[in-house]
Amino acid sequence: MHIGLVGAGRMGQALAGRLSRQGGFTLRLFDRNMDIMQLAAERYGAETATSIEEMANLRLVILAVPDKEIINCLEVFKNVKKPPVLLNIATNVSQQRLNAAVAESHLTCIGVKFVGHAGEIALGERPIIIVDESGSDFFPVIKEIFQTIGEVMIGDSDIVTKINTIAAEEVLIAGVHIENRLREQSISDPLLINSAIRQVAAGTLKAFANGDLGPFAREIVNEVRIRINQRM
Repeated sequence: MHIGLVGAGRMGQALAGRLSRQGGFTLRLFDRNMDIMQLAAERYGAETATSIEEMANLRLVILAVPDKEIINCLEVFKNVKKPPVLLNIATNVSQQRLNAAVAESHLTCIGVKFVGHAGEIALGERPIIIVDESGSDFFPVIKEIFQTIGEVMIGDSDIVTKINTIAAEEVLIAGVHIENRLREQSISDPLLINSAIRQVAAGTLKAFANGDLGPFAREIVNEVRIRINQRM
């Protein structure tokens, strides 16, 4: 099966790297930045396209472009007589908006959202991937494509916007808070701050998610939960 991938940014390259390692698929890549596209194609053994229209004869095309570019991509495919099924992975573009954009056209665009981070996916982490329930007819083939990347399920793909927004906001608040507290303790060396956030904080957060905290961290968690409960 030939699969199209529009976009060679961070998530596009993370997907290209993972998809290229599984058998049964040939990946065709397009990005407006031809240099980036060519480098990514060489790195992952993908074919390239000189335009989105060249992907018209494919069965499925993944749209891995920024939110504001999704609708523009749909407009291009509206001019194709027999377009592929389009899979939108942009977190902040709702299925309702996709449906409105393809209304009264021959396009099918399904939200396929990742509870995950591009950098972590590129390193081999397995995200949860929610295929919108509106695409239930195509779920078997979509699952076949993405099941080696993460855990694929069907449901309300728009819930991923809430999940990723909350997770990103809270962890960034924590990052800023760590930086400020260290500076208050006269610790201003950028290397120390970077290591505290990148190593200690990120590593501890992963251990918390995996239920693998050490004794020191477990004591801190208990204290934090008591303080939070007292504020509620």
